Amino acid sequence: MILGNRRIKQKDIAKQLEISKERVQHIITDILGYRKVSARWVPQMLTDEVKMQIKTTCAELLKHYEKEGKEFIERIVTRDESSVHHYDSESKRQSMEYRHKSSPSPRNFKVVASARKLMLTVFRDSEGIVIRISETRKYC
Repeated sequence: MILGNRRIKQKDIAKQLEISKERVQHIITDILGYRKVSARWVPQMLTDEVKMQIKTTCAELLKHYEKEGKEFIERIVTRDESSVHHYDSESKRQSMEYRHKSSPSPRNFKVVASARKLMLTVFRDSEGIVIRISETRKYC
């Protein structure tokens, strides 16, 4: 039953097999070696191509720093974005499923926004904030 639906609840197994929930828990955890784990949220899955671009960019920045020193650092402007999406995500309890101790942890990736989001973009240099932009975006 667990292999067919890793999110099945112990009470549902107990009801179908007509045994107690305590007995189901004993069988699942002690005999079969499963445990209930939640998926971890990760911001996004990076492709090998993106990882290589990041590595190349970092190597170039390091070369400039070694050549120019502190002056190079003071000219860098960074951008930071933060957004708030409007959607109903799966709760931690809903994402729980049975896994063996040796199984890798399941992962949930962030879902695409459904209707609206507020985007805040901040540009900074070594002195502090250069510019701040706030906008609302609507999606169809």
